[in-house]
Amino acid sequence: MIAGIDSMVLVYAGWVPSKNPKHSSKYQELNVRAQLLLHKLFREKALVLLPTVAISELLVPVPKTEKGTLIAALTEKFICPSFDVKAAAIAADLWSQHRNMPKDVQYDKRHVLRADVMIVASAYAAGASDFYSHDQKCRDLAKLLMKAHDLPTDDPGDMFLKNDILSGDV
Repeated sequence: MIAGIDSMVLVYAGWVPSKNPKHSSKYQELNVRAQLLLHKLFREKALVLLPTVAISELLVPVPKTEKGTLIAALTEKFICPSFDVKAAAIAADLWSQHRNMPKDVQYDKRHVLRADVMIVASAYAAGASDFYSHDQKCRDLAKLLMKAHDLPTDDPGDMFLKNDILSGDV
């Protein structure tokens, strides 16, 4: 499987710095679900794509002196496709298709749409057949090209993993 992920998967998993309140129950739930997803993908030896556009989002809160270290860590773990000419053509078509989606699933903010279109298009251009995001609008956008999934709530392949994550053993 070749799977694309959006930047928030890594934020929720706690793999990158964030400004999210880490003690809220919603964040803790998303933390577990993101960790379940990454564990599942790596256990299944999936090729996990983290588009460079998503990396740019992740780098925003990182001090300049630490950006290189984070980039090195991310490129070691993930395949990081660039927003290239093939992705640009896909993004243009995706942007046009977005206009025809029902109003309730369209993005309210153009800059968020632009980033998500580029992330989804980069992943698809690099061969992703599946895309993971907790953001419903991003999933709806990705569904125009491939299978789109929310973060899992459990791992059928490891029934103890959720408890291990919650207890801090992972």
